[in-house]
Order: sequence, then structure tokens, then C-alpha cells
Amino acid sequence: MRLLLPSLLLGCAGFALAAGCTVPVRIYGDGGGGAGGEEPTTASSSSGSQGAGGEVPGICGDGTKNTGEECDGSDFGADTCAEHGFVGGVLTCLADCTVATTACSQTCGNGTIDPGELCDGTSFMNDLTCQSILPNSPGGSLICSPTCTSIDASQCQAPASCGNGMYDMGQEQCDGTLLNGATCASIGFASGNLACNPNCTFDTGACTTCGNDTVQNGEQCDGTDLGGQSCQSLGYAPGSGLTCTGSCTFDTSSCTLCGNGQVNPGETCDGANFNGQSCATQGFYAGNLGCTGACQLDASNCTNCGNGAVNTGEQCDGGDLGGQSCGSLGLGIGNLGCTGSCAYDVTGCTNNYCGNGSIDSGEQCDGGNLAGQSCQSLGYQSGSLSCHGNCTLDTGGCYSCGDGNVNPGEECDGGNLNGASCGSFGYSLGSLSCNGNCTYNTGNCTNCGNGVLDAGEECDGWDFGGGCTTCDCYFGDFNWYGSLDCTGSCTIGTANCFYNPCNPWCF
Repeated sequence: MRLLLPSLLLGCAGFALAAGCTVPVRIYGDGGGGAGGEEPTTASSSSGSQGAGGEVPGICGDGTKNTGEECDGSDFGADTCAEHGFVGGVLTCLADCTVATTACSQTCGNGTIDPGELCDGTSFMNDLTCQSILPNSPGGSLICSPTCTSIDASQCQAPASCGNGMYDMGQEQCDGTLLNGATCASIGFASGNLACNPNCTFDTGACTTCGNDTVQNGEQCDGTDLGGQSCQSLGYAPGSGLTCTGSCTFDTSSCTLCGNGQVNPGETCDGANFNGQSCATQGFYAGNLGCTGACQLDASNCTNCGNGAVNTGEQCDGGDLGGQSCGSLGLGIGNLGCTGSCAYDVTGCTNNYCGNGSIDSGEQCDGGNLAGQSCQSLGYQSGSLSCHGNCTLDTGGCYSCGDGNVNPGEECDGGNLNGASCGSFGYSLGSLSCNGNCTYNTGNCTNCGNGVLDAGEECDGWDFGGGCTTCDCYFGDFNWYGSLDCTGSCTIGTANCFYNPCNPWCF
């Protein structure tokens, strides 16, 4: 059983069992993170493949290293850390059966205790011996772990007092079930069950540092602490699927090789890598081959359009119209064509029935045949409806009062007086207008003001028509004085007249 003895051990009165001395004692496994502070590396990928959800296709995962695999489970063949340029340590096998050197070390195995190591081969920190742990041990040997991070004291010989069912302070770490109150936690582990070895040293085999969310020696990860690793750094495609198991080893079940740009077993493509395939190799004439997110070929943009033969899903292809024509498609005569997308081009077809005097499908009229329509039936007041040469109705000869144009039968239309004015009707003054029925309205025309007495006027300027011009004449009474005047509306005004009944006898 490996026992990790930190430097604190040697500061406790020279040995671990001195009264009042608390000694962190830790046990670690061999796999996982790199030793001696070395950065973990990953060996290059083999032809093995990782499918969706972390499943390894083929025989990768059966625990036996097969052809094309670098490792499988704990089977590395003859491969070691030394083969990868390291001094010591242990290899790790990834889920895709490739080797990772995360637990290899450039220093562990060189026989010298380097920073981060408690031992190396037969060298132990501070010349630690069995007697450093069990002062009365007759002998035995300490064993250094392959990662140089833990020490196994189980091969030390037990002191004479060991096994007497009593805890002998200063001689033993424990005895049977007597642990002197120690637990895994009290000696520096995260949790677990502390026991006692037959030689009265702590058995930390059931203790663990896993679970404290901090990667320590012997662990690949711990909780959310992945030690800076990711799916991509472990040889998989970029992604966030890497997690940590309860035993502080990487869980790559959500990592995938799809997306790493390499076509692995189970994949027909990967990103822009089509493994030499194209639309042509898939039996198509042209197009752009694609790759799905599951690394499978996508031929949905491949096509046979352009090979000169009508294939499934095509109306035509080049000069092959599938036996069709403008006439067979009910489009009259002309030249049926084919578009670049292998669909009919009917722009060269024309309806050859226009001009036969009969209303055919798609025609509004034909020659003099207006299909019973007239300007009035189309909402106009009057006019002459005709037919265009393309068999559509021509309303250019239709009109209605109110359209602003002086049409036949109209004197005027709105503000369009067709050049007429009040003078056109013998008036000298006023404003001519147009009635709603498109006839002239002379209601605002007049001759008043021309200085000539015209019909309907009492006077006009100084022209009273030879009648009275004085007030006494106008009223027929000599008691009235003054002169008449003519108003602006050509009526006689008496504003200048006044009445004096005393004249002439009042003077």
C-alpha cells in the first residue's frame, strides 16, 4: 500500500508518531495527471474513430490492443513512457484507443528527487526509511510509486508491539482497529475509510483526494477542475463535452471525433474533408457535395441537370424536352426551351389564336368581338371601346364627364373651359365656370360696368337710359333735392337724395 509522506512528516520531532504531531498521509493511484509538473501531452490519433456520444466503433474498447490501435484499456503492448521520450511514469489510454502521456514524467525515474517528487527509485525525501515511520521496525524497505508521488510502507517489518491490540504511541501509527482517532480527512485526504496495515502503518487504500474540486497528483481531473484539458486537447474534435468521473478520471463519452477534419471509421466525411468523394463519385453529373454535422455525405445539392437527358425531377435537360412542345403544353405555337435548372422555358411560346375573331382562353376580345363589353359596361359614361392587337380591351376611346377632358357632347369639364370665357357669351365681365354635367355656367358673367345700359340694368355708370337723374324727378316730388347715382350692381342709388317739405315757402 502506497503512503504519501509530505515534508511535514520530518518536521514532527523527527518521526511521525511523536505526541501531538499531526501527519498528512496520502495515497494516490498511478494514472492521471503528469508528474513533476510536466505538461500532459497526447499522442497522435490512429485510424480509430469516436462516434457520436463517445461510442468507439469497431473493436476499440475490447481491452485488447489490435491492429491500428495504439492501446486498448490497460493493454499498451510494449509501449512505455520511455518510448515517448520520458524518463518514467505511466501511459494513459484514451477512449479512441490512442495513447496519452499525461502521467509520464521527464524527471520521475531518473533516481533523483526533483521538485514535486517524494521519492525516485530507491531515493526518498530526507533519507526516509522504515524506521522513520516505525521507529522499532526491525527493517524492511520502502517502495516508491511509478509516479514518484507516493511511498508504500507496507513492506516495512512490524515492530514487536504490533498486533498486541493496543496502540503504542511513538512505536506505531495504528494497531488493528485502533487508529488513535485518525481518519482519511485528518491525514490530508478528501474522504474515504482509513484502515491499519498488518505492520501497524496506516492503510490509506480506501482514502482519496478525489472530490475536493482540485486536481492533485494521481488525478486526471477533479469535479469541475479539468486540469486545463478539453475534448480537443485529448485528440477529439473541438467541443465542451469533457467531464470528470467520480473517480477523478476523464469522461469523454460526450466528446466526438466528428469535427476534427479527419475522416475516421464510421464517418464518410468531416467538415471540408470529403475523403476524395464528389458529386460525380456519387453518381451525379454536377453540383456541390456537402457534409452533415454527423460527418455523413450530403448529396442534396448534387444534380444530374446538364447531362442532356431528362432525369427524375427534371422537366427537360438541354435539348431534351421530353417530347413536349408549346402546343402540347397548351401554349399555342413557338419555341419551347429549357432553363439551366432543367425546367421548361415558355417565353418563346405564343397564343396563335388571337386574331381569329373568336374569344379564346386568355383573351378579353378579338378584333371587333368585344365579348359584349362597352365603355358603359366598364364604368365609363360614353365613348368607343375597341380591341388591341394582342386581344386585350382598348379603353382609349372611352370617356366620362369629370375626367378633365372635353369629350364629345361636353361643353367643358371641370376647370377645362375649352378656351371659353364670359366674353364668349357676350358678357363684358365676370367668371365663366363649368357645371357638373359638363355644360357652361354663365351665372357669374355680367355686363354691369361697361357704361352702357343693358337689359336687366337700371343704370350703368352715367347712363340712366334717358330717365330721371335727379331726386325730385325720381320721386315725383319737388320737395326732394339732390342727384341720383348708379350702384356697382347697376341699380339706381338714392344715397344723395334728401327731403325738405318747407321748400320753397319755408324761406
